[in-house]
Amino acid sequence: MSLFGETPTAGQLITIDGPNGSGKTSLVAALVAHLRAAGLDVHSTCQPSPSRLGDEIREAEATVGGRALACLVAGDRHHQAATEIAPRLAEGITVICDRYVESSLVLQRLDGVETEYILAINAGIPRPTTRMRLLAEPDLLAARLAERPSDPSRRFERTAGTERELELYAQADELLISRERLPATVIDTSLTHADALGASVAAMILEEK
Repeated sequence: MSLFGETPTAGQLITIDGPNGSGKTSLVAALVAHLRAAGLDVHSTCQPSPSRLGDEIREAEATVGGRALACLVAGDRHHQAATEIAPRLAEGITVICDRYVESSLVLQRLDGVETEYILAINAGIPRPTTRMRLLAEPDLLAARLAERPSDPSRRFERTAGTERELELYAQADELLISRERLPATVIDTSLTHADALGASVAAMILEEK
């Protein structure tokens, strides 16, 4: 059974994933700005979702783990798909999502959850039109995280370990390519500023549209 369900084809779903500190949020902001400047109707979102449920999941991260957290994250993803993402895609809007199922295939595995279980509880989510995977040198990722304010609720930032995260993202990438025929555009954020990356990625998306 495929992980992905049917996706409205009028709009594009662009997902951006990568380890903590890889620059996902910065790239999303830059990409949205460049696409809007080019006249594209763009909606930006994130996972966990920018909703009450998503906020509760972020707060629960400090104390809830394993399958329980995996189910909360998957439930939020399904709800967001039905109420926020799919309706906009059906209207022809380009949706850009900061984190998607790859994050579950990494963070929930770090939490001891089996890959097949993660795939099963996420089955039916919209298939991305474009999937992007960010990476950077482990030392740079660690340095970026060290600059962030301490937040006890962000458990994975404290415990993941950048090299292990990179390894699991590579494994998730291989799985989605082999099982779902969904390759990713891999972007190294080590040297290039987010705005320049946003401009180049926007050009690629506009060319494909």
